Amino acid sequence: MRYDKEQKDSLSKSPELKERMQSLLQNGVKITPKQWKAEIQSLQSEYDSIGKEQTKTATELAYAEVISYNKKNLERELQNESRQHNKQQNKIKRKEEEI
Repeated sequence: MRYDKEQKDSLSKSPELKERMQSLLQNGVKITPKQWKAEIQSLQSEYDSIGKEQTKTATELAYAEVISYNKKNLERELQNESRQHNKQQNKIKRKEEEI
């Protein structure tokens, strides 16, 4: 009873998984442990290559985000400098007009 309680989720999914497995195995073909191991190794290799690609993509995304942030920051700084320059030009013009 204790085992059944601990494994309730697994046991409840068991019939569904068994049906899926049987549908994958056509004509009652049985899979040997060697075939399982070969499949596992194949999937592990694929998983590893996907992991490497995912890491590369995440790094490139981080670079892109930093570049985007830096671009926005530079644009903001340039706008501030432009405003300051315009204020100074306006002050100079006012002083010249007063003279």
